[in-house]
Amino acid sequence: MMRMRPAGRVWIAVLALVGLVGCAHLPARGALAASPMALLLVDATKTFASTARVGALAGALRATKAFDLTVRFTADQEGLYEDPLFGATERPVDAYDVVVIIPRGLDDGTADTVWIVTGISPWATLDGWGLVGLLSDLVDQVFAGSAGAVDPIENLWVSFVALVYQAEGWLG
Repeated sequence: MMRMRPAGRVWIAVLALVGLVGCAHLPARGALAASPMALLLVDATKTFASTARVGALAGALRATKAFDLTVRFTADQEGLYEDPLFGATERPVDAYDVVVIIPRGLDDGTADTVWIVTGISPWATLDGWGLVGLLSDLVDQVFAGSAGAVDPIENLWVSFVALVYQAEGWLG
């Protein structure tokens, strides 16, 4: 039978203590439902098929009860890199945690990306990471074959858009 040295026992005790302290700061499972993430869904699509997919995404997001969803339709976006919220006269009372932009051109193939625009706050907690991941997965499932989700960690352009939206009051 092998005996553990005293130094090995100390390391095990230290690791166990660090693990317990770290787990004490994790949120409870019910914390997601208690504070939903404010989400603005911007639909710049033009066709019935794309709008139906946007409706399916909105239904899936509402079903999770993890998002406080607001949908905004816009007809002004001409290309993938054009800001659909540019020139909007009304601003939100409270900033959103996430803005999802579904661009024009998903059906004709001129766009293949759904932008998930976030500020810093969703990435600051484990819940935020999980919700952005859930959102990305839902977008990928609903738009499978025609578009995929891209967030600020995956694309620098989305990071620039996030900075603009924070300055304009859309993102918190």
